[in-house]
Amino acid sequence: MNIYTSYWAQVRNFPKDLIGINTTIWPPKWRPLGQDKRGVWVIDCPLLKPGKECEGLCSGPPCSHSPATCDFLLTYERQLSKINFEDFIKHLNDLRDKICKGEGLDDVDFAFIFFEKPDNPCSERRAFTDWFWRESTNLVDGGIAISEWNKQKV
Repeated sequence: MNIYTSYWAQVRNFPKDLIGINTTIWPPKWRPLGQDKRGVWVIDCPLLKPGKECEGLCSGPPCSHSPATCDFLLTYERQLSKINFEDFIKHLNDLRDKICKGEGLDDVDFAFIFFEKPDNPCSERRAFTDWFWRESTNLVDGGIAISEWNKQKV
C-alpha cells in the first residue's frame, strides 16, 4: 500500500487500484463520491475536511499571508493534530482489506485528494503531508513519506 496526494483533475486518470480519499468540503459536480463506471473509488473522509473552525479564515487570492502565517492553514493543522493517527491507519487498512476483497485486488494504494494543484502553497496538502509523516514516525521508523501521484508513476 502506497500513500499519495493528488487533486481532483487527476482523478480521471486514477487506475482501479488507486483509491481516492476526498479531503475537500465538497467534491466537484462532475465527479461524485463512490465508484465510477471505470471501477475507480473515491471515498469521503470527514475527519480530513477543513472543519467549522476553518470557516471564513481564507478569502482566497490575492492573499497577504504566507503558509506559515495563514490562519486557515494553522487552524487546519490544529484540527489534524486532534486525530488519533493509530485509529486513522487502522481504518485505512480496514478499508484497503474491504476493497481488495470486494474488487478482487491483491492490494490498493490511496491518494488523498485536494482541490489545489501541488504547486499551490496555500493548499491543505502540505499541512496534511507534514502531519501524516510526523504521526507515522510513531508507528514506523523514519515515518511514511507521501508523494504526489501522477499518471507516469503507474
